[in-house]
Amino acid sequence: MVNAKYVAFTVNKQTPFLQTPDQAYSTIINCRQPGGKRLTFKHDVPSHNVPLSKVEGGLKRKRGEEGNMGTEQAPSLSTFFGNHATTPPAAAVVRPLLSQQWQQRKPTRLRRGKILSKGVDLDCWFIILSFSDPAQLLEMRSKIASCYRFLRDNPMLWKHSRDYYYGSEMPDPPSSLTEFQFAHLRHGHGCMTCGAPNTRKTYWAFLRRLCKACLISQAVKEFEAMDLMKGSNGEDISFIRGGLTTGILDSWGNFVGVGPANTHALRTIYLRSDVQKLTAEYNRESQQRALGSEETANWFPTWHAAKVKEMEERQLFAKKMEQWEEMQRSSKTSDYNAKKARRKTFFREKASQLIPPINTKTVEACPSYKRAIVIPKEPNNTSWDLLRPKLIKEAAELAAKQLDESRPPTASPSGTSTPTDSIEGQRLQRRTYLDLILGLPLSDSFLSS
Repeated sequence: MVNAKYVAFTVNKQTPFLQTPDQAYSTIINCRQPGGKRLTFKHDVPSHNVPLSKVEGGLKRKRGEEGNMGTEQAPSLSTFFGNHATTPPAAAVVRPLLSQQWQQRKPTRLRRGKILSKGVDLDCWFIILSFSDPAQLLEMRSKIASCYRFLRDNPMLWKHSRDYYYGSEMPDPPSSLTEFQFAHLRHGHGCMTCGAPNTRKTYWAFLRRLCKACLISQAVKEFEAMDLMKGSNGEDISFIRGGLTTGILDSWGNFVGVGPANTHALRTIYLRSDVQKLTAEYNRESQQRALGSEETANWFPTWHAAKVKEMEERQLFAKKMEQWEEMQRSSKTSDYNAKKARRKTFFREKASQLIPPINTKTVEACPSYKRAIVIPKEPNNTSWDLLRPKLIKEAAELAAKQLDESRPPTASPSGTSTPTDSIEGQRLQRRTYLDLILGLPLSDSFLSS
């Protein structure tokens, strides 16, 4: 029998008595403070009060207290009956407290300014981030140290994110490009040469994000590239240019697309760093082979075929990416135009429902309406609530201005000044029209006239 609530305790196994007691008895484990009143019954059975020691963790925990909830253990008790005592076994099985199990099952409370004591498993982070935008992953990698390490060690996460966000329409990167490098070229900012922060243009033929000034300075024409292709002894090795990717510039110096050029007005360009890299690699490979051996005669066709294959793969990928980006721009432009058209229709209908209504011609002449319809967002009641007071005010001003322009000028009898009654009449009519537009009560002079 226990006289307490939410108390954690353990009762050890009792040793049987050698003989039965003379009188029946009961055991009461009393957890209350001494001095409390206890009801007595007429036929009360004699009993022994056994005080229960305080068990650590048995009471209700306060909010904010720290502790190892899974490692706390309840101490064993020794229950005494008269002169006989029971001792706990040496190896007792310790189980977690029931109150501790209840607290472990409670959901985690998210509080501002309080660090969570329980972390999220890395597998859960992998699943969460696989549904994120690759641009968001790129931002997290550059600003959060833990995310940098996690995204660096999980390259497949970039592929899952790209497949989920863009689907199968976006082409896969070539074998020479990792998923992170692909995401950096597609969603990153800044020139990769001079570091200009506002550069967004990626030249997929060269796998570089460059500003126009850096492109012009680093691009070389075909005859300039042939002059750079010299062997270790100064011989001409321009026959290796088949392994270089090319671009096209028009007569104004604008980048057109992936090369080579097929008309007289267009020019084929190479990237200076690609030409220097391929030339150095050829000279290094040729010097490692022994002169006059069979290996020297056979290594160049194999090496050149591998370079040509890599170049064709990169150019095919660049063409697909240019087509995909053009399709994305066209789709975004049509989507923006559709949203702008819906804003025009929505605002005109709302203006016609005002009291008094504002016609379409007046609405189109209002500057606030012109600014509102160029925003590529869906119209809603919030946007209309922001536009309505501006529209009413500007419509009233336009109406008063038209009223002033339509009234013929009235001269005074002397011909030197405008009569005062004419000025007062114009002010009265302008104010009356403004009151009518804004929904204010009309003046008594207007009602009497």
